Formats: sequence, structure tokens, C-alpha cells
Amino acid sequence: MRGNVLNKSRCGRPHKLSDRDARAIVRKGKKNPKISAPKLADQIATASRKKVHPETVGRILRSGGYNGRV
Repeated sequence: MRGNVLNKSRCGRPHKLSDRDARAIVRKGKKNPKISAPKLADQIATASRKKVHPETVGRILRSGGYNGRV
């Protein structure tokens, strides 16, 4: 069926940040390991104009191999 413009069903909500944004977060965390997740979320909000919760930033850092301790 071609030309159908209905919304496709998907499981869950789409990601707010792209893979490129996630890599940038991990890069910034690697560059400055002592920065907190809320400060990093503020930097992302000013740089990319996307409001991101600090827990999301922490989750991305954990998936990148970084924990909450130095």
C-alpha cells in the first residue's frame, strides 16, 4: 500500500537525542570527568537548544562506560 500517511505503530517514545548528540555528551564527559550531570545538561541545552534532564545525561554517560565516581 503506497502513499499511506498514517502514523506507524512503534514501541515507546522516540529518542529525544540522536546518536550524534549522545556521542557529544560522552565526549564532553571524557574531556572534563569532574563535571556534574546537571551542569552538562545545561551546556547541552545552550549548545543544541534541546532541553535534556540530568538523569538522561547520566544514563547516556553510564551507557558510554562512565560511572558516577572518579
